[in-house]
Amino acid sequence: MRSVFPGYFTPTKEEFAKLWGESVFAFDANVLLGLYRSTSETQQVFFTVLDKIADRMFLPNQAAFEYLKNRLGVISIRSDQYGKIKSESEKLAKSIESIVQEQAIQGGDEIAKTAKDSSNRIGELVETGIKQEPDLLRSDGILEKLATLFETNTGQPYSPERLKEIYADGAQRYAKGIPPGYKDDKKGEPDKYGDLLIWNELIDYAKLKKKPVIFVTGDAKEDWLLQHRGETFGPRPELRQEMMVLAGVHFYVYTAPKFLEFAKEFLGLQLDTKKAESEFEKIEKQDKQAAEEIAMKAATYYTDYADYLPATNPTWQGWSTNYLGNQPFRYQFNTMGDESYVPFSAPADPVSQSKYLTLLPINGSIYQSSTGKWKCEIASYPDSEHDGRVRYKLKFAPEGRVGPSRNLRLWVSVAGFQRDSDWRYKTFISGAIVKWLGSNDGDGEIGPFL
Repeated sequence: MRSVFPGYFTPTKEEFAKLWGESVFAFDANVLLGLYRSTSETQQVFFTVLDKIADRMFLPNQAAFEYLKNRLGVISIRSDQYGKIKSESEKLAKSIESIVQEQAIQGGDEIAKTAKDSSNRIGELVETGIKQEPDLLRSDGILEKLATLFETNTGQPYSPERLKEIYADGAQRYAKGIPPGYKDDKKGEPDKYGDLLIWNELIDYAKLKKKPVIFVTGDAKEDWLLQHRGETFGPRPELRQEMMVLAGVHFYVYTAPKFLEFAKEFLGLQLDTKKAESEFEKIEKQDKQAAEEIAMKAATYYTDYADYLPATNPTWQGWSTNYLGNQPFRYQFNTMGDESYVPFSAPADPVSQSKYLTLLPINGSIYQSSTGKWKCEIASYPDSEHDGRVRYKLKFAPEGRVGPSRNLRLWVSVAGFQRDSDWRYKTFISGAIVKWLGSNDGDGEIGPFL
């Protein structure tokens, strides 16, 4: 049985030792990006491990692309935290002072003074930290080290023809829940297929090198790792099985903390990895919480944002202005009636297609409204912008039932997406879509959301 289904059996300690001694080590983008969120000590530990296996590492092309695409954003988020710390300490000091004044607290003056002194001290420490923080936007030592380590072992991009085949295969795999990547199915195309691209690259590289592969990722989702009742039991057996069938080699997956833990054991490193493991565990926990918050927002946007939306079943509401946070959103909401629906033609430039799919990642998303579930399809890609706005033509097909599809013209703001770090803008738009789907109208038009 073990020889027929090796993916379903945990390797022995001897088999793990052999695996670590022979494998090619591949890395996901989120692990490399995690270095920017760790201390210099953890970075040093991580690079010490990489130096030990430098002659047998591989960086998938898709992972390299995602790392380079997101690097500046991660760096900026880290640098922004200094200002956030200072701002929060000042708010706390002012809040304590206000409470003391309003309630005539005993010893209030001393309490308020202590709070203000503490805030000032925090401000001084923040300024010192800013000065000591390397300017990674202009001189990125992490990037330089990674570029050197992966200079000759970064994957080449797939041809457009091969990408088309993988995307088509991905649609079928995701529908059946075949790992990896199906947990990203709600992302826009082609971003939803990122993990599947990496998986294909790993299989192809294993075939070429005829060596087992260990994949290190910060993505602790169930489409990479086997999870049962809150516990994780290593990589999905289907992945290990597929690698063995297609490439004839073993495959294993580690999160970054586990990679560092076992690197010390199996690579014979005299290295204390505990602090680095702890930092990467915190990073993975933060990423998991962020993903859960986004999912929760997507699940509750109708309830939370209904008050901001136009009334149901209008024929024409003209212009109105509502406020979400500190940002005004203007919309118009009308019914297209018998107006014929003529799709745009997709732009020939694939870069433009990718840009607009990324801008509004809702292709393939399922929307739950009072009239049932609807599956969204971007029927055409905007190929130009007007006054900072773009217009999508969306098609919504009834999900799980028979009925006619509905078409929607949706106007959105490019600037709105650019400042949408907390997804409030996207959430607001999704709420408007749900409101429209809940009406009994046919085709419609909503926006622009400024």
